[in-house]
Amino acid sequence: MKVFLATLVLFLMGSISAQANCSKSKICSMLGKMNHFSILDKCPDAGSLLAECKKVNETTIEDLPPGEFVDNGDGTITDTTNKLVWMRTGEHDKQGKLNKVKLKIAKKLAAASSHAGLSNWRIPSLPEFKTLFFSKRVHNAGGKKAWINPVFDDGVGHYYWTSTTCDQVSVITDRYQKKICQQGELGAWLVHFNINAVFWHHKSEDYHVWLVADLK
Repeated sequence: MKVFLATLVLFLMGSISAQANCSKSKICSMLGKMNHFSILDKCPDAGSLLAECKKVNETTIEDLPPGEFVDNGDGTITDTTNKLVWMRTGEHDKQGKLNKVKLKIAKKLAAASSHAGLSNWRIPSLPEFKTLFFSKRVHNAGGKKAWINPVFDDGVGHYYWTSTTCDQVSVITDRYQKKICQQGELGAWLVHFNINAVFWHHKSEDYHVWLVADLK
């Protein structure tokens, strides 16, 4: 009997301790580091609080001016308004297929690139990438239809990484709906030119790569 009572006391103390670590502020902070399932494993009653967390810390972006694009004839496009140089299409591997890698690797590919004699290639931010969206679905430079300025070739790459992470921007409203990312620095935003949309995914997933450089 004494053993049973001691076990019960320890169980109740553990439950109280667990609940003490499952406050709203604690759960909201977990969202930047863990997915919903992991949080619910740790705090089984956190469901309603997860919904509440969506109402806080909503950060948005400010769009850049519409780009004015000039084809440089060397596989690059210059945006004279925002002072950027773009690759005409996404990055391809040695087999001629669009690269599909994690964001960390995408940044390394950009840093190692020397396209058009430039050494300052990088992954575009979300505001920069949004300047490539076109007002309607048209045939682009690759001969395929997409919601991208026709001087570019999106290569039918459905998702392209941006450098904008969810701790920088947590809320996006595209042509479809409002989208909220609660993954903090673990998540990043992507653009999808085939359907004119913006999504977020975990940085550990593999998606396509497009490069931009600052105009010197």
